[in-house]
Amino acid sequence: MSSFSDLGEPARSEFWALLALRHAYGIGPLRAKRLWDAYGSGLAAAEACLKTPASWAERALIPLPTARKFASGQWREQATLEWAAARASGISFLCINDPAYPALLRELPDAPLVLYYRGDVSLLRGPCVGVVGARDCTHEGIAVSAFFARDLSKAGVTVISGLARGIDRAAHLAGLEGPGSSIGVLGTGVDVIYPACNADLHALLAEKGLLISEFAPGTPANAKHFPVRNRLISGLARGVLVVEAAGRSGSLITARLALEQNRDVFAVPGHTMAAVSGGCRELIRRGAKAVFNADDILGELTPLLALDVRAALDKRSAEAAAKKTSQARNRNDESFADAMADALSVLPPGGLPWTAPAGQGKKPAPRRAPGKRDPALSPIAAASVSRSVSMPAPQSAASPAAVAPPSPSLSAEESLVLGALSARPAHIDEIARKAGMDVARLSGLLTVMEIRGMLRHMPGMLYALPEQAE
Repeated sequence: MSSFSDLGEPARSEFWALLALRHAYGIGPLRAKRLWDAYGSGLAAAEACLKTPASWAERALIPLPTARKFASGQWREQATLEWAAARASGISFLCINDPAYPALLRELPDAPLVLYYRGDVSLLRGPCVGVVGARDCTHEGIAVSAFFARDLSKAGVTVISGLARGIDRAAHLAGLEGPGSSIGVLGTGVDVIYPACNADLHALLAEKGLLISEFAPGTPANAKHFPVRNRLISGLARGVLVVEAAGRSGSLITARLALEQNRDVFAVPGHTMAAVSGGCRELIRRGAKAVFNADDILGELTPLLALDVRAALDKRSAEAAAKKTSQARNRNDESFADAMADALSVLPPGGLPWTAPAGQGKKPAPRRAPGKRDPALSPIAAASVSRSVSMPAPQSAASPAAVAPPSPSLSAEESLVLGALSARPAHIDEIARKAGMDVARLSGLLTVMEIRGMLRHMPGMLYALPEQAE
């Protein structure tokens, strides 16, 4: 669990690769998670495709045309925007490989690769139950939602909902009253208040509970985001309670997702003639458990909730032991940590094939007075005016001076490519002519060589030998 400034070099590389998968054409959450499962990391999955696009198709993971689009780097612009937003906002996030990432959510076939959050992230460890219902609900619905949420929270169960008006709001406020607290799952960035009438609740959850979202900081409200968000409400919970829901509503989408995720679904029957409870009655007819108080839910979920409590306690014990060990170690590592912090670039990792050295575009940067920055530049673009994208090699504690890695062994084709390169950037067509190679084959080879740090890649399909240290 980190903010951008906390990431070391390997973690930044993994974060950048996860953003690449997230924003790639034709690769949604389901396919992205499939790739992560298959390769064990976003970086390994990305490098496999960039080296051999057919590798994804050969493993029946992603169709070859989609893999080729990924290898072309068409996702770079959107990934860079999210990278910049994560860096500028200072908002904390969990990558799917982080030990603090909720285990229940990681099991989903379409689990998000990155979760942004504000508040008490430890709430993700304990037992959780989702409470959802209509925005345009009755006064009785508000009272019933608070009644269930308050008693669940008193029992130590965290109440999860979607920070909407009506049932969601009542559930959050009541959940915050007890030790279980409450988690708001957003269809916007965690720094975006929506709806505006819940500004007070947004602040309360950030202070006393937890706000989470898979959407980048600054992402505004969009109707298509909320059905996507609903799978996280059910995915984080052991069960979902529907308080009031009409025959067609977002709450029923959440209930359907819960069933698909093998979660228990509970419903409050409501009045027989009440239209706002029609969806609840339909759920009960289809097998959802009718409930009348929190004990009905706790009794049904006790074995599973007990597992969550035990897992949370074990994790806290392990973290306490690790913290005690690291405190002694860190006393000797402070100078090294400072050196590492200075060495890390604020831009996407330069050693990866999808990043070009800054300031190397086709048009030179406009001249401006020393110390001035163009206010229109994004955080990445502004930094690129005076900084190199390349990430310095980490220094070891025993040897403060950076040592260049040994040159990798060269294949015959790599020797031809290096022979066609110089410190002056050259277009891929020119390199292909000098090396006597097909452009399609050369493109893949250049990508692999960039991964290995053997050359530099710049916008406009330009390549050059690495810059020499002075």
